[in-house]
Amino acid sequence: MAYSSYPLVFLQASLTALAVCTAAWAGLLLARRRWPGLAQRRLPWLLAQLAGAASLVLAMLPGLPRYSLLPADAPAAASITAPAGGSAPLAGGGTGSDDLDEAERLPLLGWLWLACYGGGLAWHAGRWHRAHRAVRGLLHAGERCDVQTHPAFAAVHAATPPVREVDAPIAPMLAGLRRPALLLPRHLRAFPAEQQQLIVAHELAHLRRRDHLWQHAGVLLQTLLWFIPAAHGLRAHLHWALELGCDRAVLAGRPAATRRSYAAALVAQLAVQVDARHAGTPLAALGFGWSATGAAALADRIRMIRDTGPAAPAPLAGAIALLLLAPLCGASVLLQPQPGWRDEPGMPAPPQATVAPAVRWQAPLAQVQVTSDFGTTNRPSGKPHRGMDLRAMRGTLVMAPADGMVAVSTDTYAGGQRYGKVVVIEHADGLRTLYAHLDKRTVRAGDQVRAGQQIGTSGATGKVTGPHLHFEVQRGGAQVDPRDVLGASLPPMASTRR
Repeated sequence: MAYSSYPLVFLQASLTALAVCTAAWAGLLLARRRWPGLAQRRLPWLLAQLAGAASLVLAMLPGLPRYSLLPADAPAAASITAPAGGSAPLAGGGTGSDDLDEAERLPLLGWLWLACYGGGLAWHAGRWHRAHRAVRGLLHAGERCDVQTHPAFAAVHAATPPVREVDAPIAPMLAGLRRPALLLPRHLRAFPAEQQQLIVAHELAHLRRRDHLWQHAGVLLQTLLWFIPAAHGLRAHLHWALELGCDRAVLAGRPAATRRSYAAALVAQLAVQVDARHAGTPLAALGFGWSATGAAALADRIRMIRDTGPAAPAPLAGAIALLLLAPLCGASVLLQPQPGWRDEPGMPAPPQATVAPAVRWQAPLAQVQVTSDFGTTNRPSGKPHRGMDLRAMRGTLVMAPADGMVAVSTDTYAGGQRYGKVVVIEHADGLRTLYAHLDKRTVRAGDQVRAGQQIGTSGATGKVTGPHLHFEVQRGGAQVDPRDVLGASLPPMASTRR
């Protein structure tokens, strides 16, 4: 059974997202020290989460340019004439390509991480579901509130969402996504009328600003990036920015006495929740008394309520977010090293035959870029490469370079499961070619093929960490440099890079 490359690609993408989120988190914290008003802007914190999620997704897309962090390969080994009856033919067992043997622990590590991620994702999704269920339970337990007689709505003249009143020590909150409802605790009636009106104005400001959409988006991204500590901090600061933004909207133009009353209402509501040992608010809601980052942050919030400090201008906040996050997201994808194979140590170099085909051959891919040449020895094990690796995204058409007959077309090649899906073609003059790691095979053993005919599509089957085409040529039991038969259809060796 061939190994799938997806777990290792996903592991690499997860590390990329971790780096992007952490860098964005650190950058925003530094920017907030320079512009404290940035804490009141919701855009940078959500964009930072989006950058991490985008890196996680984009890093798994095939065909994206990636720049290797490894030095270029050394020139291919000099050609030698192979003795007759050298190594076993390509279709024989136990003659796996030298550059295709990956350590067993690497695929297992990828599968282990995929299982851990799935478990963590399920746990956080369950937490999200429990929060929604808790909100639905509160809404169901609540009674319909008559806004005409409730003192908190005396100053409200616009249309209001459905209002439910519940006898529970919770914070006043805006709950729901498609049809938000305002959930008020019954103890709110004991507050002074002005404080009640300010609290309701705060929750209605959330609705006008569509903060519930931002809140749900932040929690969704936090769930997707649950394994990144910075993602949890970004979501908490997003919620904090939503609260501070509403504070600012409600208190705009208000006198100092009203600001003091607003701060007193906040402290009184938190005191009720603490006394009831219920200081939290469900993830699915926006609560007035909710505190994201502890007592110090609450003190900062009360100070901002009283002192009316300026928020960072919206264009500045957006510019900071885009200038900081866009390069991080792009660089994280472009600078990923291209995966490669490790070699088995201690194997002798394969014999090489020189050959000049009577008929001009063509390259097996429409666009050719060599990532690892034949005979290169600057590999981890120092063992010469028995074939040639060509860069190709998953699904790229693979064509026969010359006329011939399909000798092997299998998902379980006798040379080892590390090859993945394999096609072997016999050509004139005793030449044989092998194509490994295919995503699909479109020919069967015994088929006659013509030069340029499709025989499959490139992929990442077998023991490989990225899509590409592994191509080998053999004649009379000896390995042949593919450049000897493909000739001018390949780029010069100077352009070869890993």
